[in-house]
Amino acid sequence: MGFNQVLLTSCYIITQIAFGQIYEFTSPLRIGTTINSSADESNPVISSDGNTLYFVRTFDIKNTGGIYDQDIWYCKKSKNGWGPSIPLKALNNKLNNAVIAETIEESDSTRKSLYLISSYGVERDMQKGITMASRTLTDTLWIIQKKLPIPNLNIDGKYVSYTISKDQHVVILSYEGSDSEGEEDLYYSLKGPDGWTEPEHLGAMVNTPGFEISPFLSPSNDTLYFSSNGFKGYGDADIFYSVRKGKWNNWSKPVNLGKSINTSFFDAYFSLTDNCAIWSSNREGKDLDIWTAWSIKPPELILNVNEIKHVSEFQGNDGKISVEVVSGVKPFKYQWSNGLTTSDINSLRKGDYKLQVTDSIGQKINRTFTIEEPEATEQHVVRFPNIQYEFNKWTFVNDSSINTYDSLRLVAKLLEDYPNLIIELISHTDSRGEESRNLILSENRAKACYIYLVNEFKIDPRRIIPIGKGEAEPARWYDPELQQMVLLSEEYIQNKKNNEAHFEFLHQINRRTEGKVLRLDFNPNTAPEAPKSYLEFQEMP
Repeated sequence: MGFNQVLLTSCYIITQIAFGQIYEFTSPLRIGTTINSSADESNPVISSDGNTLYFVRTFDIKNTGGIYDQDIWYCKKSKNGWGPSIPLKALNNKLNNAVIAETIEESDSTRKSLYLISSYGVERDMQKGITMASRTLTDTLWIIQKKLPIPNLNIDGKYVSYTISKDQHVVILSYEGSDSEGEEDLYYSLKGPDGWTEPEHLGAMVNTPGFEISPFLSPSNDTLYFSSNGFKGYGDADIFYSVRKGKWNNWSKPVNLGKSINTSFFDAYFSLTDNCAIWSSNREGKDLDIWTAWSIKPPELILNVNEIKHVSEFQGNDGKISVEVVSGVKPFKYQWSNGLTTSDINSLRKGDYKLQVTDSIGQKINRTFTIEEPEATEQHVVRFPNIQYEFNKWTFVNDSSINTYDSLRLVAKLLEDYPNLIIELISHTDSRGEESRNLILSENRAKACYIYLVNEFKIDPRRIIPIGKGEAEPARWYDPELQQMVLLSEEYIQNKKNNEAHFEFLHQINRRTEGKVLRLDFNPNTAPEAPKSYLEFQEMP
């Protein structure tokens, strides 16, 4: 196990954790001389009422089994701190003894239970396990009751430790099993309607070829603290924590509790009562002592909104949201509902944008921002998302980079969001080819959009008028070299012919489909039928 101070080990439960994640601790303080001595003190356990501290003392000549024995000691809290240490003689024998937890019994709130590690049966009963003792709240004498009936708890190695959950339905065990990764590994057993389950391995995320000992489970059953020499740390054994991700064999990557708690020596048996940490360490290179520190609340995660810019025109895409984290624990992770992971997002259309910010210790902020747009006006041109066609055809382009069907779905949503809207659906071509042919091609492309919207999205056909403009109305484009908007005329594009990719890109901008708000007064009860010719493609000359 890598150390010779402790023979058998155990851990315990706590009352409440103040913070979901550990951030920082105050400077450690050794608990007073009434507890710590020239012997080894370990396994500190706070009673359910907070007034008794149980611990293990090893290498004390006053122990029941002699100097190499491990006995349970305790002390009471007083106005001036912890009182004198007293051996719990009724529960100490010549074997190694330790308290795992003190709890209130589930079935009788007037009785307390002690979960113990040792054997209290006949002389031959040497099987390692968890023994229970109980007493009433007014009694002082603990009475041995029974072993916790965990089936097939076969402990091959010399060292064993446990923790039991606050609800007394989960036990985390540390021992060297037949399927251990290395030395002592962590296992779990659950209490169900049919009793306790057989121990199962906690998984390779928390278990290593080294040892994992002194487990401690938070009251919410989601955070596990333990000591290990198998992860990168500061010394002989460090204290880590890991967060459960659903199932009991699925845990997050363990996190070191840091230099305030861990040293270049042996550190273990950690717990947190409210925000008071207590653990054992031989941090000064001598015997094991019990130490304490206060956890410091991390800075609250606070988000400032620097700017919300709404869309400047109907169905435009120049909205913007800019945020800034002003408090929390760096680094910060941004996750927007549109997939972006930056603090600022631009080129936004009307809609709701959800943001989740997470800091390095798991604090989260969830916000929803709404980008608005001006109301529609008649004769307003609507820039649709990218709708593309195969060359010299009106069949849609759909590949890994362009999905015209998704773009048409957005057009359908526009019409669903504004049920009184009547639009012209206008298609254009580039300047190549005969002008009369391009006019028919553009009309067929507009009709292809019309037919898809009517058939696939059940848009009322009376609300869409397909129009073809051919090559007559070139688009405008921002030229970064001239730093101004230019008309993509045939003459302008021909000047870019020496760059084939750019030449084709400019032609594609002209091959566009856009909309125009024709009216805002659609009435399904009075509107005339749509011409049947909108459903018929013209033959190309």
